[in-house]
Amino acid sequence: MKRISIYISLVILLFSLTISDIAGQSTGSIQGVIKDASSAQGIEFVQVKIVELSIGSITDKNGNFKINTVPPGTYTIELSMLGFVAKTLNEYKVEAGKKQDMAIQLHPEQYKLSEITVSATKISKTIRNIGSPVYVIGQREMELIEGRNIEESLATIPGVFTENRFNGGSNVISFRGIGIHTHVTRGILVLVDGVPLNETSGRVDFEGVDMENAERVEVIKGPVSSLYGPNGITGVINIIEKEAKQGIHGGLNASYGSYDMRKLTGNLNGGNERFKYLIKSNYIYSGGYQDRQEYDSKTVGIKLTNDFKKFGKLGFTADYITAYTEYAGPLDSAMFYERSTEATMKFTGSDKDMFRLNLNHRKQIGEKSDIFSSIYYRKRHNEGHYRDSQFGKEDINILGGEIRWKSSFSLLSKVNTISLGVSADREYGTEELYARDEDSGEIGEMIDDGTSAYTLGGLYFQDEYALLSKLTLTLGVRFDYVQYDWQDNFNTGDENTSDKGGVNSVSPKVGVVFHPNENITIFGNISKGFNPPQISQLYVGSSYSGHPNPDLQPEYLVNYELGLRGNVTSVISYQLSLFRMDFEDQIVATGEPPTYANMGDTRHLGIETSIKFHPARNLSGHLSYSYLHTEFVTDSDYKGNSLRKTPANQLNSSIQYRFNFGLIASVDYVFMDEYYMDNAEVNLYEGHSLVNSKLIYKFRKINVGFRINNIFNKNYATWAYASSSYDYRTRTSSWTKSYYPGLPRNYTVSIGINF
Repeated sequence: MKRISIYISLVILLFSLTISDIAGQSTGSIQGVIKDASSAQGIEFVQVKIVELSIGSITDKNGNFKINTVPPGTYTIELSMLGFVAKTLNEYKVEAGKKQDMAIQLHPEQYKLSEITVSATKISKTIRNIGSPVYVIGQREMELIEGRNIEESLATIPGVFTENRFNGGSNVISFRGIGIHTHVTRGILVLVDGVPLNETSGRVDFEGVDMENAERVEVIKGPVSSLYGPNGITGVINIIEKEAKQGIHGGLNASYGSYDMRKLTGNLNGGNERFKYLIKSNYIYSGGYQDRQEYDSKTVGIKLTNDFKKFGKLGFTADYITAYTEYAGPLDSAMFYERSTEATMKFTGSDKDMFRLNLNHRKQIGEKSDIFSSIYYRKRHNEGHYRDSQFGKEDINILGGEIRWKSSFSLLSKVNTISLGVSADREYGTEELYARDEDSGEIGEMIDDGTSAYTLGGLYFQDEYALLSKLTLTLGVRFDYVQYDWQDNFNTGDENTSDKGGVNSVSPKVGVVFHPNENITIFGNISKGFNPPQISQLYVGSSYSGHPNPDLQPEYLVNYELGLRGNVTSVISYQLSLFRMDFEDQIVATGEPPTYANMGDTRHLGIETSIKFHPARNLSGHLSYSYLHTEFVTDSDYKGNSLRKTPANQLNSSIQYRFNFGLIASVDYVFMDEYYMDNAEVNLYEGHSLVNSKLIYKFRKINVGFRINNIFNKNYATWAYASSSYDYRTRTSSWTKSYYPGLPRNYTVSIGINF
């Protein structure tokens, strides 16, 4: 019996060895060592991944790794490590029964600002060759944001003023003190992969902007009307979504935080060398800090690309977004300083449905020319109102497109690049307004009804000419025409406000870029932008905002800019710009009763600077500062005063340390200077300082995060405004201060997995 047991054991052992040998002969392995190119030392914790198989390994303390049982084939291998430039090995061949040895060097990350490529200029080019202030929030910064919102992603950029009145996705953003007197973002062109989100009136809804799948954010300051036409008088924000990878990949991330904040996002992406896809979804909910401050948003989307080689590259995106927001209402001074959570409104809010569709095509023609075309459709349905006494329904439909041709050639033995394009938009909208009982919320009779149509057309030309090896001149000009059509479906007879009209504008730009050496760029430009009047200002109006004026002309802004950017060795990059912006013919409501008119001229002078530093492989940070002086130039009531909500000083700084084992620790500081809450310079908001911190742990496919915002529990406002009223009986004026409070100390935990 004992001999039989020994015999069986030997048979099993022999069989196991045989199977192991057969498996070893039918698969291969990859092994090697990864070293620091600057020190020749092995690097620990480098992630080595075979993309097609979604398997991999991590290097030991000497930089060694090994991946066994790899099926024969040709693979893409990705090498990544915090603090080093990632490397991709294409078409790496694995043979059965063989061990593939490799010795690889990774280079420490260096800040080379001039080498970053930007596409917000319509023509992809490096920052080095752009004659305007340019800021790029890259992958390192985006992973710390964790897809939260557009406001946080812009925190490192100087001269950005944000308002988040509802602590949801409805951020209001302004550059350099322009466009902050409305309840929506205007004056900034917002793009996703180069496609505009702005409605024809300039309005931007940030709901549904997928920061979770954003690869980077590009920002250009100053008017961009010479390329894009209206709605970009102070700059452009271009959000670039991640490109899908070959194979099958995806991710799932979940967050939970204070005030019942919940977020769940997921994506599936993949494809092959020619066809790629990205399917994504996003759910965000918050119970809110105040009563009646609920926010609920859901997004689904798809992105498809296919390279047809000779025919060119075709891209398609579609997004559907729903967003429900309750407006708690502003607090008065006593409630704000007591940190009251009481809602001052009973029924205000909005319920939105949005649909965005885009189809684009790009084809290379020879080696130096290409043609790009796109067509897009956007739809927004909105119900609700920001006043308890009213309830509205609004539908907006926009169809637009663009064709652009670019070519480079030699002119007098110098490189010359020209761009020629044409774009068009058609927006059709309907709006119904009803009275609402302020006690019961019951919706009553209709008080307004109308349909509006905007038609925009533009033709632009730009020429970039290398005058010298270190000097490039850019000349650009664009002609735009805006046509209006308003149909008053409510009033009859002499009270009917139906009307048509149109305005046109020419927007020129002259820019220059000079490179004294490879680490310094001096840039400057003079550019002009314009905002066309809105139908509500031309033909509709209201008793509380202003009576209409059909003779309104566009608002114009002329920008003068001089700047410097570059690198100090390989660890510091910087950018400094000085600007003067003359905002002419601003549309303001004036007189009694108030009527819209072109009469407000303001001047905006400032300095903006940004520094990014990387003194050690694991240590990095940034510092951004802006100084802004605003002044009414012609207004008879406010001449010499500063504009409301324009803080003179803003500062943002952060420092991050990345441990070798995958932990990232970050602390950031935000300073907002005091500012006037009214144009009469009577009421002052004292400003605020905030400190936030984050911990993110990344290990293989898992990432875990923990953040604390407003560590010292400061009481601050995300919106502060003061208005005056006149009592004809007592012949006295009184002021009312209103605040939307920021969140007290709050916490968020998150966990995600990627494959």
